[in-house]
Amino acid sequence: MASGFVDQSGAFLQFLLRDARVWRAPVVPLAILASAARTGMIFGINEIAEAGRMSLGMGAFLLASIAVSLIAAHIARVQTYVLVERIVLRLRRDLAERLLAADVAFFQARPHGEVFTALTSHAERVGEGIIQFARTLEAFSLFLFCVIYMFVQSWPSGAATLVTLLIGVACFFASDIAARKVLERAHRARVAMHETVHDMLGGYRELRLRRARRDAIETRADAVTEDVRAAVVESERLFSYGQLTASAALAGLLVAIVLILPPLVGAGSVAVLQVLTIVLFAFGPIEVVIGNLPAFGRASVAFEKLRAIMADADAREETAAAATTPVTGFREVRLAGVTATLNRPSGNSAATDTFTLGPIDLTLVPGQSVFITGGNGTGKSTLMQIITGLRAPDRGEILVDGVVVTDDTRADYRSLFSAVFSEFYIFRQLYGLSDSEKTALRTQIEALGLAEGVHIQDDAFASLELSTGQMRRLALSIALAEARPILVLDEFAADQDPMRRAYFYEVLVPKLAREGHCVMAVTHDEHCFDRADRLIKMESGKIVSDIETNAAANAAKARPGTAP
Repeated sequence: MASGFVDQSGAFLQFLLRDARVWRAPVVPLAILASAARTGMIFGINEIAEAGRMSLGMGAFLLASIAVSLIAAHIARVQTYVLVERIVLRLRRDLAERLLAADVAFFQARPHGEVFTALTSHAERVGEGIIQFARTLEAFSLFLFCVIYMFVQSWPSGAATLVTLLIGVACFFASDIAARKVLERAHRARVAMHETVHDMLGGYRELRLRRARRDAIETRADAVTEDVRAAVVESERLFSYGQLTASAALAGLLVAIVLILPPLVGAGSVAVLQVLTIVLFAFGPIEVVIGNLPAFGRASVAFEKLRAIMADADAREETAAAATTPVTGFREVRLAGVTATLNRPSGNSAATDTFTLGPIDLTLVPGQSVFITGGNGTGKSTLMQIITGLRAPDRGEILVDGVVVTDDTRADYRSLFSAVFSEFYIFRQLYGLSDSEKTALRTQIEALGLAEGVHIQDDAFASLELSTGQMRRLALSIALAEARPILVLDEFAADQDPMRRAYFYEVLVPKLAREGHCVMAVTHDEHCFDRADRLIKMESGKIVSDIETNAAANAAKARPGTAP
């Protein structure tokens, strides 16, 4: 029975003792000191009771024991919370660092609700487990001191106390296996709950357009929260069975000392009273030890889930030698025989469809606008991920000015690009923008007709209550403010009114190309194809045509031929 607990909790114990170095924290010696002082207090009380009076020396010893136990316990409690917050902070930082270092495949494979659960609920569970671990350590230290003293007073009572503790631990192991299975179910229910909350926040407009959809998500929210409640209650009920049996064993121990100890060893009333005093002091620590085992079990399950996400992020980590020399210009970016294979879910969730992009041979140069078209599922978005360095090709090479982009230089290569993807995201804070880029951002916001609705305050957007088209133009404003050599736009004009669309195709894109930028735009606007210097058509993951349009010939004289 104990093997499941040992196997599942071993990683958590190893983390506490080796990685978090709990044994080096002041909590450990303070807990032992407090326990020793409390045992000294018991000894002093028993000695005074046996002597029938309190001598000056024993009175001073008793007062010193009380003072030391109270002060040490208080400092240990405070230091425990200092230790917990340090460890939880470290776990969250470690997970955040791994998330920022993970490649795109990690975020495409892992449910975001699971990651959110790890950063919030699981980290808190680990913190609670550490608190209970520190309290258990103090209680167990007190128990050991009491048992040693009890063996001195009456070895049968000491042996019976040890047996009682073993019975309590065995009862916990008996309920732990079933309880942990229920905790796994509670974990899945919490993930589903967080995903549902994400749907409520992200789809609040769509939910209000269709009552049936809103009723359905309300039903699901009720179901998943009920699953969490039921799983938590059931796991606590199973844990409580073990604690109930342990409490019954402790009650039996008290009865045995009163009824069996006197005839067994001929102990008098004073000796029985002394043993009862020790047992009553040990009663609390035993209950703490047994009562905290479920909390430790919950923490170890949470840590296991947290560690699994970290391991998955580590396995999909990008090369550590990242972004040391950003690339600021180029003469040529060339894709040579690039292929990428994707496994996409099919209609049956248990099956997948395999899609292969490539082989792709493509050359990009400064001062050129390139439009990419093709039906849904032809590989346009995957090609954009490959070109921008967000995904490494399975085969083939990307070369910048003849130099191959490797895992070590991919982050540097990405500094060539700004992008507005079809599923873009706008940060409220102006993360990473320099002062000159912030100034340029204000200029672009004005140029794209957003000045009335977008205001920057304290390095953040004061409000993002914008239409979809406005949000996309704001994303473009940020990309333009970064002034990278290559601008990638995925269906940018789809959400724009005719006037904005005309400005994009007839003014903005040609202007950027004339300034020496390479503009890559995924589009289905056939009536605007002639505005591009090159038109690339894709089918079934391959480039089936790559032609220069009239715009290339008309603008050749006005366009610079070198990189910015």
